[in-house]
Amino acid sequence: MRQTLNFKIYQDLYNKIRSHFYKPGEQLPTESALAERYSTSLSPIRQALGKLESEQLIVRMPGKGTFVSSSLPWENMLLMSGFGVHFIDKKVDSDSVHCQTLKCCKKAMDEQQCSVFKTDPAKLFTYVARVRYVDGKPLFFLNHYFEKPEPEEVIAAGEIKSIRSFLSKHGLKTAYVQERVKAVAADKELGNLFSVPFGFPLLKIVRKELNENYEPIIFGEYYVNSDVWDYRVQYSAGEL
Repeated sequence: MRQTLNFKIYQDLYNKIRSHFYKPGEQLPTESALAERYSTSLSPIRQALGKLESEQLIVRMPGKGTFVSSSLPWENMLLMSGFGVHFIDKKVDSDSVHCQTLKCCKKAMDEQQCSVFKTDPAKLFTYVARVRYVDGKPLFFLNHYFEKPEPEEVIAAGEIKSIRSFLSKHGLKTAYVQERVKAVAADKELGNLFSVPFGFPLLKIVRKELNENYEPIIFGEYYVNSDVWDYRVQYSAGEL
């Protein structure tokens, strides 16, 4: 189905807010400036801004302008890779999202993980295994490796809904992301975790996050019941 111009504009602005191209509290260009930038009339601009406002991503102040919300209600959700858009589309209440930590310890990566992360097989990382529930249903089995903080600090933090938001507070700032996505069959352990039969198709995502110097800082490997939500990625290459 062909997308309307106002939705394309909304998508581009949404991506810019999501990626912090437009930062919280920052003023957006005027409607006239946006119309010129997207080579359109004011009507599609106002429709796009109206949708962003309804999602509480922007605040429109008469006589002053339009600003990115200082405290984005979905900030943690938007950091959840290719599934963040579902939290917006389905208007998922953050209180209905919970994460349970199953394991947190020092651990080395296996041979395949080391080849992706490009690290010494003998090196020990903080390893965290979590399950993310939405409305009480397990949708994500998440495994992460990182150098700091130590397991004791992770455990002391309690429930962690977004590992990237948590780690950014400890100096691990993600600038680039590399992902590999493939379908896998549920084994007995994953079948029990997701309450699906043996062999049920799951989505496996191998994710490497790098800092601004292109140094790998976080390795993630997780499984998703994509029968509930499909994987989506939105790209914004400059202006439309």
